[in-house]
Amino acid sequence: MILVENRIEKSIAMERGKQICKILKDIRKQIAQENDIEFVTSECQHKGDCAGTCPKCEAEVRYLESQLARRRSSGRTTRLVGVSLGLAAVAPALISCSTDMGDPVMGMPLIGDQEHPQNVQLGENLIFDLIGHNQFMAAFAAGGWQQTEMYDVYPDGGLGEEIMSRIDGYTSIRFAVKEDKLKYYRSYNSKPVHDYAMLDFSYDEWSNGLWIGNLHNFTVASINEEEMVCYGPVFSQKWAPEAFLGKYVFRHVGEETVAEWDELHTEEAE
Repeated sequence: MILVENRIEKSIAMERGKQICKILKDIRKQIAQENDIEFVTSECQHKGDCAGTCPKCEAEVRYLESQLARRRSSGRTTRLVGVSLGLAAVAPALISCSTDMGDPVMGMPLIGDQEHPQNVQLGENLIFDLIGHNQFMAAFAAGGWQQTEMYDVYPDGGLGEEIMSRIDGYTSIRFAVKEDKLKYYRSYNSKPVHDYAMLDFSYDEWSNGLWIGNLHNFTVASINEEEMVCYGPVFSQKWAPEAFLGKYVFRHVGEETVAEWDELHTEEAE
C-alpha cells in the first residue's frame, strides 16, 4: 500500500513539475516578446522526474538574462509588464516548489546575493567567477583571438568530442579589437576570398556576456593572456540533440599575427 502511495505522490509531483516547466517557458517567451528579443525554444526532451526546471531551461534563462543585460548596458529599458500578473494566476502551482527551485520567475536556482552576484551559473556543474570589465578588456583588447577548439556540452557538464577537427573545410573564428570596434576576419574555403567586417561588440561584467555584432552571443568562463574559454549556442542541435550549450576555446595571438591577418584580409565585406 505504501509503495502504491509513493508512486502516486511521485506521479503527481512529476505532473506538477511539467506544469511549472510549461508556465515558466511561457513567461520567458513573454519577457522576450516584451523586449524585442529573438527567442527560439523547443519542446523539452527531459526524461524522468521533472522538478519544473532543467539545464535546458537554465540555458534559456541565461540567454534571456544576457540579452536583458545587453539592453540595459546600451541605455534601453527592459520591460516585465504582465509577468507579475501571470505569476499571480499560477501561484498555487509555483509555491510548493519555490524553495527548491530558487527564482520562480526565471526558473533558475539562486546563487548568493542576487543584487550583487559573485558568479555565473550555466548549469549544475558550470559555475564561473564574474570577470570585471577592466580585467576582461585588458586581456581581450591586446592582440587577437583565434578559435582552436569547439565542443558540445551536455546537461551533466560533460563534453562531446572536439568538433572543429571533424568538419571538413571549417574555418575558425578570428578577430581583433581595433579601437572601439572588433575586426572580424572571414575566409571561405569554397572560394578564395578573404575579407573582413568591422563589428560592434560589448561586454557585461554582471553576466560575463560577450556580444559580437549579430553573430555571436557568448558567456566568458575565463580569459588570460593565452586563452579565452566561452560558452554559447550548440553548434548544431541536429547533430547533438541532447546538448544544451557549445564550448568555444580561443587562443591569444600577438600583434605580428594580427598584422598578417590585416595583410591578407584587405577587402571590407558589404
